[in-house]
This record gives sequence, C-alpha cells and structure tokens, in this order.
Amino acid sequence: MTFIGHFFSTLLFGPAGGDVAKAFLYSRWYGYPAASVLATCALDRLLGGAALLVLSGAAPLLSATSSKSFNADFYALAPKAGIVGGIAVAVVVVSLVLRRLLRKTSPAVRFLNAFRANLRQLLTSPKLASRGLLLSILAEAAVSGLLLLSLLAVTQTSIPILDALWTFPAIILLTALPITFAGTGIREGAALSLLGFYGIKPTDAVAAALLVSLILLFWALLGSVVLWRSSRARSAQPSRNQPRTISAILPTLNEVAWLEDTVRRLHLIPEIAEIIVVDGGSTDGTKDLADRLGCRTLVSARGRGLQMRSGATAAGGDVILLVHADTWLPPEAGRAVIDCLRDPTIVAGGFWKSFRQPHPLMLGSRFRCAVRLYLAGRVMGDQTMFIRREVLESVGGVPAMPLMEEFELCRRLRTVGHLALAGATVLTSTRRFAQGGIARTYLRMWGVTLRYYFGTPAHKLQRIYEKE
Repeated sequence: MTFIGHFFSTLLFGPAGGDVAKAFLYSRWYGYPAASVLATCALDRLLGGAALLVLSGAAPLLSATSSKSFNADFYALAPKAGIVGGIAVAVVVVSLVLRRLLRKTSPAVRFLNAFRANLRQLLTSPKLASRGLLLSILAEAAVSGLLLLSLLAVTQTSIPILDALWTFPAIILLTALPITFAGTGIREGAALSLLGFYGIKPTDAVAAALLVSLILLFWALLGSVVLWRSSRARSAQPSRNQPRTISAILPTLNEVAWLEDTVRRLHLIPEIAEIIVVDGGSTDGTKDLADRLGCRTLVSARGRGLQMRSGATAAGGDVILLVHADTWLPPEAGRAVIDCLRDPTIVAGGFWKSFRQPHPLMLGSRFRCAVRLYLAGRVMGDQTMFIRREVLESVGGVPAMPLMEEFELCRRLRTVGHLALAGATVLTSTRRFAQGGIARTYLRMWGVTLRYYFGTPAHKLQRIYEKE
C-alpha cells in the first residue's frame, strides 16, 4: 500500500488526491469504512508535518553547536511555525463549523468523526504517539536526506551542510502542496530560492531537485506494477466470506502444568467461539482439567498432527487456530487474525513470537519469524497457526504426521494463497531448550528440517528426533 499510495500521489497531483484514492482502494480491498481509512491518512499527514517542523527546528540548533554565534536561521523558524500553527487552528475551526452545518450522515461528518476518534486515541496513548512521531521523523529525514545526497551528487562547490540543513525539510513541506505532478516545479523553485542563500549555484539546485523527481517517479512506476499485480491476484482468488468466529485447537499430552494458563488467556479473546482440547492419552489429569476449564474435549491417538486433524474436523468456527499448550495469546490476537484475513489472498498465517524469560542466545525470535515466512514460506507451530476452515478442508486438512506437520501444511497452503503474520505477538515457553540445551535443541530442529526438506520420511525423523 505504501508503493501504491505513492503512485496515486504522483498521478493525482499530490498527497491529497493520492490519499483519497488510496483510502477508497484500501476500503474496497479490506472492507474497512472509507471515512476511517481517510481519517487515518489525514492523521498520518499531520504526523508528517509535525516531523518536518521538528527537523526544521533541530537543524539550526545543530548549526549553532558548530559555530560561536547562534545561527539566525533559527529565528526565521518562528514565523514559519506560526503560519503552520495558524493553518492547523483554521482547519480545526472549519472542521467544527462544517460538522455543525452538515448532516450527521454525510461523508464529511463521518470523516470528521473518525478523525476526531483517531486523534483522541493517539493523544491518550503517549507510547503510540511517540512511536508515530519517531517513525514520521525517520521517514521525513530519509526524504530530506535524499535531496541532500542528490545535491552532493551534482555539485562541485562546498556546501555549508549544517547551516543549510533546515532548508531540506522546508523544501519537502512545500512540495507536498496538491498542485503539482510529483512536486515537480515547486521543488525546483523552492530549492532555487532557499539553497541560493548558501551559495549553491542555481543550476546545481535545480539539477538536484530534478534528480529527486526522477527517483520518486521510479518508485511511482514500481507502485503501478504493485497495483497491477495486486489487482490481478485479487481477481484470481475465489470469493470468500469475511470470517467472524475462531475455533482454537489444542493437542495435549500430559500438559496439566501448562494448560490452565493457556486456556484462561484464550477465554479472554472474544472472537474465539470454542476451545477444543484433543488429548492423546494423558495420564496426569489433563483431560479432566480441560473439562473443568470449559473446553470441549476429544480423545485421539497420540501424535500432534493426528490430534490437530481430529480437532479441526470437529470444529465449527470460520477460522481454525492451532495452539500449543504452552503458548500464550494476547487478548487482541483474535482481532488481529480477523483483520489479517480481510485480505482474500491470505489463506493462513501465524503470529509474531517471543519467548518467556529467554536466554540471550534465544533473542531475535521476532526477526526469525519474518525471515522464516518471507524466505522459506513457513510458520512454525509455536507461532500458533491460523487457517481459513474452508481452505484447510480444500487442502486435505491437517496432515496426520507424527512430526513436521506444520512444514507440510504450509507447503500445501502456499499452493492456494499467501501466508502472513498477524499483528500480535504470542509468548511461548522455553521448556524444550531447558530440557535439551539451547545449542543442541536448535541444531536438532535445523537438522530435522533439512532432512525432511531433502526427502526423509516423517516417521523416520520422529525416531531420530526422539533418540537425540
């Protein structure tokens, strides 16, 4: 969507037109209200404007630390900030007036209500607001750095970088006006005017601005390709209903020490309609505990793949959630799954994963989740897999394998759609690593995976895995 939004902004003469097109496309693709998506785009632009003001204000301070006298450009920021602040106040006042005048059901009022709700959520969450502002600053610094590097690439004269640093975010702010094609024209004029104060030749300033325009047009072209491919992928997918309910399947074998905490957390997820515990012959009271916790219990032959297959067959939810007995899900996990499956090209996926009380050698598990999915197309079982029920049935259900069932299931699912990571993080235990040793456990897992990849049958791998 970032690439597609940049394409729209280029094609439709600036961020205003691009945001409207992107919001309506996003709404059509993923089923969110258009007014809410457009309000989110407006909030994003507000954060971007705040980031540009921060960068413009920080640049003269950096310049002042490198010279004996305070740079006069710092004082020039006051009227700029006043103008931007005045525009912001005017926007708020006009919004309030329009909200009074327009009908409550009009699109403009729906947009204003959504924007107000989003802004309130941002302002009442300092952690969220600080993250948003930090990411906006990094994004605007990257664009400003692009202009600086372009200038360094085309000029032969010495540039007082610290003194002129404030001009780059100022030029970026001006080129966001919704009246040009990719900012062309305004960017060159702004560069010519502002960089001229620091002895930059007019030809160098214009050449740097044109180089930036060329780079942005390249990314816009890439965005058009992404839009074309995404549209084709969606049109090729069969019609799918938006899932609403989730069935959680827990295969168990002597899990009485872990099951209660896991199930209690599953009960806190409103989208989960049923919790099915499939016991493989426990002797420690696991099944009785599951009954007391309000779970639906089944008995199956031992084998995680076979147990999950039995549970998925009996489930009635729109989504099958395969949960390990020692993996904890957060309350927002259900909403994250439902939102992830708004994309009809997504047939299954998993969550980001962290370990509870990890050893330093086990850090970086979230990063490995991304690498595993995007390079190998896999989701591990302790990441808690979720699958559309009708898709799972179409690929033959969960493989009834004693080992590597998630590897084989991911391979089958990739033939009918995409896998994704939902926007939540699960916490899993480190008991396997505590029992077998961290290095030895990792080597065992990698070795079994490689052997299966090169054709060793699962039943042989189970004997090897249990022996080691």
